[in-house]
Amino acid sequence: MSIGAVDGKVVRVDGKYVVDLRGLICPYPQLYTAKVIKSVENGAMVEVLVDYPQSCQTVPALASRLGCSVIDVVQADGYWVIRIKKG
Repeated sequence: MSIGAVDGKVVRVDGKYVVDLRGLICPYPQLYTAKVIKSVENGAMVEVLVDYPQSCQTVPALASRLGCSVIDVVQADGYWVIRIKKG
């Protein structure tokens, strides 16, 4: 899958898209998440990995504005996983 500037940060694992945005600060997690959401099919599951605390609020807010469901935001080992369903 080619998503322009996000290439290399997106992999498809077990039927879901995993977007690794660790190490990036605002506004890049939102910009890249928007690009991925717009590029994947309706019903797709997207997991966004972030380590910038503010992204735990801004990425879910963006996903909701784009008509997606935010399934959950879970803290992992030094980062968060934001699970989003498109559509």
